[in-house]
Amino acid sequence: MRLSNEEKLKLVLEHLEKGVPLHELAQRFQYDVSNVKYFVGLYRMHGKDVFLHRGETTTYTREQKLHAIDRVNKEHISYRQLGLQLGLIDPGILRDWVNLYKAKGEAAIQTTHGRKSYLKHEERLDQIADKSLKDRLGYLEAENAYLKKLYALIQKRSKRTKK
Repeated sequence: MRLSNEEKLKLVLEHLEKGVPLHELAQRFQYDVSNVKYFVGLYRMHGKDVFLHRGETTTYTREQKLHAIDRVNKEHISYRQLGLQLGLIDPGILRDWVNLYKAKGEAAIQTTHGRKSYLKHEERLDQIADKSLKDRLGYLEAENAYLKKLYALIQKRSKRTKK
C-alpha cells in the first residue's frame, strides 16, 4: 500500500510521540518495518519539512546525482544511509540512479524534477472533479459576459430605432 507523505509523517509521529512499536505500525499500514525505520530516521535527521515540502519543487541536479552515485561506489555507503543523509523520501530513488548509471553510463544521468506527491484514488477523483467544475465555471462566466454584452448592444440598437 502506498502512503502519502502526510500519512508517512503521521506514522512517524505515532511512533515517536505515542510510543507505538514499529512492527505494529508496519502491520497496520501494511508497510515493511525497514521502511518505517527509514521514515523515522528521515524525520530525526531532517524534521517534518522533508515530508511536507516535497513534490514538484524538488529538483535533483545532474551534479548532485553524480556525487551521490560516486559516494555509493567509492565509499560503499548503503542506499538507505546515503538516502537519509540526502533527505530522499525513498532510498529506491538512489538505487534507480545507480542502476541507470551502471546500465547507460554517465550521459544517462540528467537533472530531474520531483513528481507530484502521491494521491489516493479518491483524492485524485476529487481533484479531477474540481478541475472540471472550475473549467465549467470559467466557460459559464465567459458565456454570461458575452450575453450581457450582446444584450447591451441590442438595447442600444433598439433605443436608436425608437427615435
